[in-house]
Amino acid sequence: MSLRYPHLKRKCIQMLLKTIIIDDEPAICSELEYLLKKYIDIQVDAIYTNPLEALPHMLNSEPDLLMLDIQMPGMNGLEFAKTLNQMSNPPLIVFSTAYHEHALEAFSTLAVGYLTKPIMESKLDDVIQKVRTLRKRAAMNDRTATVPLMEEHVCIRKSNKIIPIPVGQIYFAFVREKDLYVATKESIDKCDLSLNELEEILNRSRSFFRSHRNYILNVKHIKEIIPWFNHTYLIKMNDDSQTDIPVSRGRMKAFRGLMNL
Repeated sequence: MSLRYPHLKRKCIQMLLKTIIIDDEPAICSELEYLLKKYIDIQVDAIYTNPLEALPHMLNSEPDLLMLDIQMPGMNGLEFAKTLNQMSNPPLIVFSTAYHEHALEAFSTLAVGYLTKPIMESKLDDVIQKVRTLRKRAAMNDRTATVPLMEEHVCIRKSNKIIPIPVGQIYFAFVREKDLYVATKESIDKCDLSLNELEEILNRSRSFFRSHRNYILNVKHIKEIIPWFNHTYLIKMNDDSQTDIPVSRGRMKAFRGLMNL
């Protein structure tokens, strides 16, 4: 028997998780649907009490989440889950059962969660949060795989010309007499940004550290860390001039944590 429900129109900026419930007990289906209504990003697309009837719909609709009972006639939930390996984009599966002994075998499938009946709302909360985290991570991985990332750049002034340089080529930057200078391996050139504006750009690469109110350095281009006065450090960079950059006392704790000192 199949009990279908129309899509719910919800005003929500989150990505809706299309969900299917499969359980041979209609009362359990109704209870689980009721519990899922409190999650604004969960959309119950269909409910089935017969897994064999559910399979064609699963393959065509490609849901994001499957709430699946284990003990069912005809085909149990563990067998049903294994048939989903043929899907190009199988759903995340949360099993539900009254029998604890099925837990180990359940996690040998595509399952990401396991609920025992009667279902506790706190346990369901934990499972849904895990599902959200996994979906968000998968979406980020998809974007990273399909959209090539262009390395950010900043512009410097050299011989009356404006020249863009990739941030990876920046060894350090500093302020002198209110002007900002950017250093590469071979040269130091003026930049029209403020140090705070440059820091915001460089922080996105996760390779730069604000060592002092006047200095930002690329940790990938550190040559030496030299103990200095007042329990601070002097950083020798790996540019052609082997420039020394101070670490202020207020930045020492963050620097030690960053460099595992």
